[in-house]
Amino acid sequence: MNRELWLHVAAMTGGIVVRVLVSVVSHTREAWDSDLYFTFGLPAFCAPSAMLGYLEPDKSWRWGAVPLAGEMVCTLLTQGPGNLFPLGIVMFGIIALPSIGTAQLGALLGRKRRTT
Repeated sequence: MNRELWLHVAAMTGGIVVRVLVSVVSHTREAWDSDLYFTFGLPAFCAPSAMLGYLEPDKSWRWGAVPLAGEMVCTLLTQGPGNLFPLGIVMFGIIALPSIGTAQLGALLGRKRRTT
């Protein structure tokens, strides 16, 4: 497999792991129902997103979105779509914004390093 595919797999797996860990530790069905999600989960998405943006700066926004896509897939497989599925998609989009921003920051630093 090529490098980009491995990075996508790593990002998606990270999203699934964060979702499962927060749900198990906080004893909640939905990870975002826990305070841990916002104090541990979101930073846990942002740090790897910045690193992946640094390593692969082209289309860096995806490194912030892919972990949340992994979390969404895990949620769909374990909870089903439910009647609030459209709202959930919107929420995942909003929650992805900080990790997308940190991925772009990492890409900016990666590009700067390569030009100097």
